[in-house]
Amino acid sequence: MLIDPITAFAATKSAISLIQQGVKVGKDLTELASPIMKWAEAESHIDTHSSNKGKSMFGKFSTIEQNAIAAHLRKMEIEKMRNQLREIFLLYAPDGLVQWESLQKEIARQRKEHKDAIKRRIEARRKRLHIIMWFIAAIGGSVILGAEFYFLLN
Repeated sequence: MLIDPITAFAATKSAISLIQQGVKVGKDLTELASPIMKWAEAESHIDTHSSNKGKSMFGKFSTIEQNAIAAHLRKMEIEKMRNQLREIFLLYAPDGLVQWESLQKEIARQRKEHKDAIKRRIEARRKRLHIIMWFIAAIGGSVILGAEFYFLLN
């Protein structure tokens, strides 16, 4: 399920805060798996939303510029939080740089998996809608043809 960008942004902020607190008190990355997964998932939602903007049929009539500015500002805030989290890793975590780099690799992997899953669900939904529309059109066409034959024979 695709969540809205504001909820995803709030989830990202919350997850980063939990990770920061965990690192400061000396928790290992394995103990922080849940907020790390939450962070990766929320960022993948934000990435998916930003890549889908303007692709709808009504996209040209919406406030694309406002959405783009808001998305850009959210991404800047997330980048700022990521930099703060990196600093905390470097200051508090044992082998902070190594842990940070391995964390970033894992987050990138999970983000890609989640983003791909979201895109697959969106595509599957689009295909189902397409099939339903063709089915309705076929039924409508059959009804019209049946009505024509009925009126021609009577």
